Amino acid sequence: MATLVERLRDAVSPTASPDEPEPSDAAAVVLLFDPADAGLPLLFMRRSRLVRTHRGQIAFPGGGIEDHDESIVHAGLRELQEEMGVAPEQVDVLGQLRPVLTATSYRKVTPVVALQRGSVAPVPEPYEVAEWFRIPLAELIDAPFTARSIPGDPMARQVYFYEAGGRVIWGASAAILHDLLGRLKAA
Repeated sequence: MATLVERLRDAVSPTASPDEPEPSDAAAVVLLFDPADAGLPLLFMRRSRLVRTHRGQIAFPGGGIEDHDESIVHAGLRELQEEMGVAPEQVDVLGQLRPVLTATSYRKVTPVVALQRGSVAPVPEPYEVAEWFRIPLAELIDAPFTARSIPGDPMARQVYFYEAGGRVIWGASAAILHDLLGRLKAA
């Protein structure tokens, strides 16, 4: 049977060409896994209450693409460094997942899947990050999952919820997880 790292590599799509332009409202997040642990812990953060959007929510490090970013991957790695103190040299990018549209800010978020190189001790930026933690991918695969419709939403969108590591992961982060976990289960 394939290891979790091998299954993860098979589940992601290659990164898009840096020549492909991104819309001005595009964003990237980085799903950073620790391959030194067989359970493949995934890095999460809880956003502070000081930020403008998604206050207090569990998220992946990331943010909007800026004019000087060479690609959506570059934007994600830049944000990972700004928010968590993890330098791009400490990361091996495996690929991307399908973009997710956030329900409240209507931003197209591209998940970038990566493995950390060696031991990485995140140093969170306190304005944006209230705390960080890791949940093993092995636990996320078996985590309780629910989906609910947004009451009164004319588009009848579903909000996903995962319960893992003593926390509830929901919204765009859960939608990203749902895509990844579906790919892993299909592989």
